[in-house]
Order: sequence, then C-alpha cells, then structure tokens
Amino acid sequence: MRILLFSFFAFALIAGCSESENELTLEQRVDNLIAEEQFEEAHVLLDEQEESEAIAAQKEKVHLQHGIHLIYSADPASMRENANNALREFIAVLEINPENEKARAETEQILTIYRTFPDRKPAEDVLEKLEELGFQI
Repeated sequence: MRILLFSFFAFALIAGCSESENELTLEQRVDNLIAEEQFEEAHVLLDEQEESEAIAAQKEKVHLQHGIHLIYSADPASMRENANNALREFIAVLEINPENEKARAETEQILTIYRTFPDRKPAEDVLEKLEELGFQI
C-alpha cells in the first residue's frame, strides 16, 4: 500500500512539474521568447491573437524589450542602424501607450547622443514619427 501511495505521489509530482509549451500561458510564452531574444517570434505569436488590452500590453512589452536589447547589446560597428531600429521599437511602444516612461526616457537618451554629433540625426522616417509624438529633435 505504501509503495502504491508513494508511486502515485511521485507520478503526480512529475506530471505537475513538466509543463509543455501548450500548457504555458500566452504571457509565459512571450516572456520565454523575450528571454531568448526571439523578438520577431514573439511579435508573430502576438499577431496571431485577437486584439485586446492584454495583447496590446504584451506587444508593448516586446517592443520595449527589443528596443532596449538593440541599444544596449549593439555591436559598435552597427550602432547607428541599431539606434534607428531601437527608436522604431520605442515609437511602437509609445503608439500603444503614450505614457510609457521607460520608452520616453530611452528615446530621449538616444536623441541626446545624436545631439552631440553636429551632422548626425536619426533616419527620416524615425524623425517624422518622433516629431508626431512631440519629441524635440
């Protein structure tokens, strides 16, 4: 009887601890993709979902983390390209949530760096969007 009871609890413990990808919530799946720096896959996953406030919040999180990744993990040789792409990600965040302070602060920080170089500025499409969002270039 003890062996049977022990076997049952061991099986229950193993079954409970082994979550498959399908058993994870959408938020957990998105968090895993962000942790693995698979931002495009996270966007695809979210684009497959019906629009809602929860999905918008997840998209905001993915764009923000992708922008941060681009700017802080950039190879110095591709810094200008990564800065423009990071700004595009922060713009996407601010289009979802204009009150996102982290995206605003990161955008301002990048713009401050651009201002230190006399003949440098973000790409034209980025400049247009930033001006629409009220940033001083």
